[in-house]
Amino acid sequence: MASLKISFILLLLVLTSGVVSAAENPDLIIKQNNCKTKMGLACSKEVFTSIFYTGSVTKKCCGELMVLGKVCHDAFVKKTHEDPLYKDLTESTIAKKSTTTWNTCVSVIDISPSSSASGVISPAENPDLIIEENNFKTKMELPCAREVFTSIFKTGAVTKKCCSELKVLDKVCHDAFVKKTLEDPIYKNLSESTIAKNSTKTWNNCASVIDISPSSSA
Repeated sequence: MASLKISFILLLLVLTSGVVSAAENPDLIIKQNNCKTKMGLACSKEVFTSIFYTGSVTKKCCGELMVLGKVCHDAFVKKTHEDPLYKDLTESTIAKKSTTTWNTCVSVIDISPSSSASGVISPAENPDLIIEENNFKTKMELPCAREVFTSIFKTGAVTKKCCSELKVLDKVCHDAFVKKTLEDPIYKNLSESTIAKNSTKTWNNCASVIDISPSSSA
C-alpha cells in the first residue's frame, strides 16, 4: 500500500513538473509539446503502473495515450526513470516495458471500430483543427514527409532518419495527416481500410526501428 502511495505521489510530480529517450532534456520536450495537458491523471497512473510496476492499460487509457503521443510518452518515461526512487531499475527493462505498453495500445486503438468514424485511423473528426492546434506542419521536413506519404499511399520503405522525424511528429499528427490526405478527391478510389493498414504498418515499423536503436536509451 505504501509503495502505491509513493508511486501515486511521484506520478503527480511527473505530471506537474518519463529509458526510452525522447531527448537529452525531457523537461524541455514536455514543456514544448504541452504534454501535461494531454492525458488525465487516472490514465497516466495506469500507464505508469504498467511500465514501472505491473499491470495492463484499458482501451480508454490507450486512447488517451495515443492523444498524448509517442514523444510525450517517451519524455515522461525518461523523466520518471531519472528519479532516484527507480535507480535499481535498468534502462533496458524500462525501455522494453515502455515499448510494449505503447505498441499494445497502438494495436488496440488501430484495430478498434471506434478508432475512426469512417474506418480510417483518425484522431478527430476535424484533422485540420488537430494539425493547426499542434503546429504539426513545423515538425517534419518535406523529404521525410514525402517518404512516409509514399510508403502509405503508394509503396516504399521509410529510412531510419525519417522514422526519427516521424517519431518527433508523433502518432496524433501522423493520423491527422493521413486522414487529411485521404479526404482529397484524388484518393477517392483508395480503400480506407487499406490506407489504415498501411499507415499502421509504417508507424509500427518506425516505432520498432527507433525503439530498438541504441540511441533510444542513451
